[in-house]
Amino acid sequence: MIMTVDISNTNVVFAVMDEGKTLSAVYLLSDRQRPADEYAALVGWAFQQRGYDLKKLEGAIIASVVPSLTATVKEAVHQVSGCAPFVIGPGVKTGLNIRLEDPAELGGDFVASAVAAIAEYKMPCVIIEIGTAIAMGILDKSGNYIGGIISPGPRVSQEALARGAALLPNVSVTPTPQVICKSTATCMQSGIVNGSAAMIDGLLDRIEEELGEKVNVVAAGDWAETVIPRCKRKDIVIDNDILMRGLWDIYKRNRRS
Repeated sequence: MIMTVDISNTNVVFAVMDEGKTLSAVYLLSDRQRPADEYAALVGWAFQQRGYDLKKLEGAIIASVVPSLTATVKEAVHQVSGCAPFVIGPGVKTGLNIRLEDPAELGGDFVASAVAAIAEYKMPCVIIEIGTAIAMGILDKSGNYIGGIISPGPRVSQEALARGAALLPNVSVTPTPQVICKSTATCMQSGIVNGSAAMIDGLLDRIEEELGEKVNVVAAGDWAETVIPRCKRKDIVIDNDILMRGLWDIYKRNRRS
């Protein structure tokens, strides 16, 4: 068994995995003020309650898009498991061919998800992460990571509306029964959820037009199950475990080498 960790702007997800399958996962808010000792105590207690002895782990690996949290979480994982985690970055073997102006700009989350997508899905493929941002990563027919798109996520859109318009309230990111709504709150909810879905549909059309071929689409993230069912495109696969399976694959690749 190993521990895989995804540090995003919203949550830090700790998972215990065996043979590429997630056995159990713990979600903590991404709190930059929380010390390593507190992360370690919370994670250790949560897995202990579920019957997992983290001292028996073979190793650990981390993907992070929050640099200020990386060292803290790395130390917390070391405290609870005794393992020094790999962190996705320079020097870690991934096997991914990244064709960006600066490959180092690609976040560890998309690196891991792309590695899993290449192993499990038909290319070309678009990976959509719906969290703080709606981010898309594009893999061409040869499995090369050729670029991406980044747009505001549902919660960021909601917060921007409430902050920027005096008469608009804070609302939950919740689907509405109809697109056309009759109160300010539900009108906002419809715009945020259906607007995100329509944007995804439109961007996928443009990606296929630019590539000149149809793409397979995989979605994950905090809001995937809220937004994707509202898309007109019905062949999008929701796969919230794709990042963790990619981390498993990268860990094994580096362990062997």
